Parts: sequence; C-alpha cells; structure tokens
Amino acid sequence: MTITTIPRAAVLPVHAANAVTGEVPYWDAPTGLLWWIDVQGQRLLGHRPETAETVEVNLPSMPGLIAGRRRGGLVIGLEDGLYAFNPANGLGERLVAVEAEDARTRVNDGKPDPAGRLWFGTMDKTGGGAPIGALYCLDLDGTLHCVRRGVGIPNGISFSADGRILYFADTATGVLEAIPCDPATGRLGEPRAFLRCAPDVLPDGSCVDAEDAIWIALVGAGRIERRRPDGTLDLVVELPVTRATMGLLGGPDGQTLFVSTQRRFLTVAQLRQQPLAGDLLAVRVSALARAPFLAAI
Repeated sequence: MTITTIPRAAVLPVHAANAVTGEVPYWDAPTGLLWWIDVQGQRLLGHRPETAETVEVNLPSMPGLIAGRRRGGLVIGLEDGLYAFNPANGLGERLVAVEAEDARTRVNDGKPDPAGRLWFGTMDKTGGGAPIGALYCLDLDGTLHCVRRGVGIPNGISFSADGRILYFADTATGVLEAIPCDPATGRLGEPRAFLRCAPDVLPDGSCVDAEDAIWIALVGAGRIERRRPDGTLDLVVELPVTRATMGLLGGPDGQTLFVSTQRRFLTVAQLRQQPLAGDLLAVRVSALARAPFLAAI
C-alpha cells in the first residue's frame, strides 16, 4: 500500500497561544469553536476557524480533558474531578470527584464511547512520572469504575465506531493498545499491542475518523500517523514541531486536522528551532471527521 505524506510546509499555525502543554483539541459544532487546553497554564482555549477569533478562559487547576455532553455544553477534567462548562456561563459545578483526596494526581485525557460512558485516566502531576495513575470508566448510571491501576501517563483514548475497540496508551511504555470492549456493558477484554513505537518515540493523543482509521500523535517523531483498523500505515503528517500531543479532525466541513503542541521539555535551543511549539496547528486533509461521541453525564 502506498503511504501518503503531507509535508510540514502544509501545516500552518492558527492559534498562537504559547501553551506549555497544549492538549485534547475538541471540535464543538454547535458553537463553531475548536476547544483545546494549556495544561500547566491552566487555560481553556478556543479558536473559531471561520473568523480566527480566539477565546481564553482561566481555570482553577490543571485541565486534562474536554468532551461534549448530550445535554449540551462540555465536561472538563480538572485536577480533582469532572466539571460542567457552558460557553455562555463558564465553569460550573463539579459533577464527579476523581481522586480528590490525592494531591499527587490529576485527570488526563479521555473520551466518551458510543453509549455515552466517559473513559479517562489520571496521572502523577508532580512531574516525577510515578505510575500512580489509573484508567476509569464513568458509567451511564454515574458510577465511577477503576478498570486499571499502575498507569503512568494515560493517553491515546479513542473508540472504534461500533464501540468494540478502546484504544489506549500508557505513553511511557511506547505502546498503543487496542482493547476489546463490550458496547452493552463496557466490560473490557484482553488488550493487544496495536502499535509499538520506536525507541525515543512516544504515543500521545488520538482520534478516529469516519473510516474508522486512527490518527495518533507521536511525540519525539515530529509527525502524526493515520493507521487503518488493521494497523496498516497509510498517511503521515510531518510537523514543524517535535512534540505534537494530539490531532483532531474538525472544522465546518470536517476536513481540517487540528494539532495541539507542547513547549514543555524543549530546551532553549530547541524552542528557537521550533517557534510554533505551544501553538495550535492545522492542515487540510482528504479524510473526514466522525461526529464525536457525547458523554451522558
């Protein structure tokens, strides 16, 4: 199979936010905004592609995830739990406490499945990298289940269209897993390695498109890869930064790949060579976005 390459020259900055760690872009079709976050900067950021308008909302602690809600608005994962957010009214109440008694951890990365369960992880927020995090599922009845402990950096969370495959990466392991999932119950099966990264390359955030192909950001490699459900590589997006954290298909026609990026961990010399690190990037692609699954919470 021929592998298509999109050159880095085609990838352009669209929101200059200078984020320490830009993450989890989310296309909010009702508002026409591309939401994303600056984790250490404690900011919710927004970009409107049609007008280039930008939005910035200061948050009380480090955010880790954004997801749409079936009842409208967003759910945002902060250090101690899941919170409601409405663009008109701002941050609302805490909906679910998550490891609120543990000052060492915070919420990081997550997405709903087709049924509306919200899957997300927690991680060490001190910078020590200890595997003290977990993978959680917030069930439809509001019950929070811990489905895996001993997690270092939870990332790559996405679902196949039928909800039968959960993609998940504990970034430090260098492996993106494909985990069987029962769509009716949310029960997980035995994981398998979907992608094993080369040394010094780490899997970060992901999204799944309308053809059920997964787009995975590879930190250290300076690219995003599109892989078909069987794992076959068919497209590479080369990037002007080495630490892209997640790609997300969105925009009015669903054919823009938005890419969040990170300044953290880069040296002064590297930042000089990568002036777009920390900005939101975008590139036009031929693939089509899938409508996001929405959380029942």
